[in-house]
Order: sequence, then C-alpha cells, then structure tokens
Amino acid sequence: MTEPTAPVPLEIGLNLPTWPLRDGSYASWPDMRRLARAMDAMGVDTLWVPDHLQRSTAGRGVFGFHECWTILVAAAEATSRIGVGPFIACTGFRNPALLAKMAMTLDEVSGGRLVLGVGSGVPERDLSWRSFGYDVARPIARYAEAAEIVTSLLRAEAPYTFEGAILRTDAAELIPRGPRPTSIPVMLAGAGEKTLAVAARLGDLVSVNRPIASLDDATAVVASATAACHAVGRDPSTLGVTGWARLTVDEQGIAIEKPGCLAGDPATVADTVRAIHAAGVRHLTFYVGAADDPSPLPALTDAMLDRFGPFLEAIRAA
Repeated sequence: MTEPTAPVPLEIGLNLPTWPLRDGSYASWPDMRRLARAMDAMGVDTLWVPDHLQRSTAGRGVFGFHECWTILVAAAEATSRIGVGPFIACTGFRNPALLAKMAMTLDEVSGGRLVLGVGSGVPERDLSWRSFGYDVARPIARYAEAAEIVTSLLRAEAPYTFEGAILRTDAAELIPRGPRPTSIPVMLAGAGEKTLAVAARLGDLVSVNRPIASLDDATAVVASATAACHAVGRDPSTLGVTGWARLTVDEQGIAIEKPGCLAGDPATVADTVRAIHAAGVRHLTFYVGAADDPSPLPALTDAMLDRFGPFLEAIRAA
C-alpha cells in the first residue's frame, strides 16, 4: 500500500529594503544586515532582494536601488539558515551564462541556500533598462533563451553550447561547482502566456506576477500555472507555484483593508493564508508596511518586521 504524501508546508519570504523607505531615505547595509539576521532568527524561509537599478513613480519621482547581487552575497554571509535569492534577476541585465556562474558561486557562499529567481523584466515600466543602457528589444525572446542557458548550465556538468537568435554559449562550464552541483532551484517568473510557457517548460518554481489577497486570487494564479503546464505537456504537480502578498499593519497590529491587501488580525490573515496554501500556492512573499505608507510595495523596517511577527506565528500555527 502506498503511503500518503505529506503536504508541502507553506514557505514565507520577505524582501530586504534596497529601495527607498517611506520618508525617501535609504536603509544602510548595517540596517539591512540587522533585518536579515532578525528574519533568520524568527524563522522566515526566504530573504529576497529585488533586481532593479532605477525606477519612477508618480508620487515619488525617480529613485534607485542598492545593487541586487552585491547585497545578496553580503546577506548570505550575514545569515546561517534562511534561503536567499533575487526577486527577480532580470535577464536583460546580465549575460545568462555569467548569471549561472554567479548563482553557483552564491550557492557556495550561502552553503546551499540560494533560490534563483529569474524573469524577463518589463522595459516599458522599468527605467533601469534605458537609464543604464540595456537593449530593450525583444525582452521575452531574450528571457526564453536566457532561461534555457541558465537552467542548462546549472543542471548539467558537461560543457554547454547554445546558439540562439539573441544569445549564445560555446562549451561553457561552471567550474568549480557548488554544494548543490546540479540542483539549485530555479524560480522563473511568468505573467502572460509566453513567459508562463517558459516557466512551465524550464522552472522548478513559477512566480506568477500578481498580488494574492484571497482564495480567488490564489485559485486564479494556480489555474494560470496549471494551464501553462498543460500547454507544454508538463505535470502541473511538478511545478511549485509561488506568489506575493501585501500587509498594511496599523499600530494595534491589525492588517487594515486596502485594495489587494490581506486584512484582519493575525488569526484571520492566517486563515486566509491557509486557504491560499490549500489552493496550491507553495511560497508567499510578503510586503509589510504601515497604514500611512503610500508605497504600493513598502520597504521593510525594523518596526514593521516586529509587527509581522505575530502574523508569521499565526501562519505557522495554522
């Protein structure tokens, strides 16, 4: 008789604040190191760093980010347990074979804790591309080829040659290999049909880029991933579905109702998160902000990490 398969526990992630805080200032590295160590100690599963260079919003104007991979390496060295990864490495910013090399090296530094998030980026919404001189042409086609190169190099120890319409390698090898020589998990981002097809074909995980605040949201995200798997002939149960969520927490420790945000006290939010998990979402990354923070994706602070603590405890208990 076959033993029943144990359910996969929900994993929780948070982003380090490499973009401006609500007052427009930037967290220093000592601030981020303190947050990273606190996340590690409180049992957060994954520490992420966004991969942007320069953006603009109507309310804030032009603003910047600390560079993703520099912060990731420092965060990996500063922590001991928590997973680390880019959220999400843009394939327009780095040669994909170099990106695979960077990933293997970071897995060495972290002792096998890297989760490699990779996505196409969106040049029309991200000033990073034009401001820093990147080629904005055909980002999805570039992503498809880059994902092929990255996953092939990470998963095989033989020399790898690729000749695409945009990208190429010639007998590239990742030498030396890290502590997980062929099994670094790759999370590929997808929103539309083409990018979801790339994730379904090549990813260990898929990040469907839309906020999740309810069971209906989770059901829609999982349905998108499932449809993409069916379209490429893959068993949907072999592709882990991830997503992100927002919490706007007041001084009483209640997540207030705002569009696209989870709401309620920690027990209520935990019930919603449990339903999201039951719908098939394996990993949920939270953006946690104060009630008066105008940013749609607030940068984390010590105070907001403290307010998140009871929510994490309730989710774990659920």
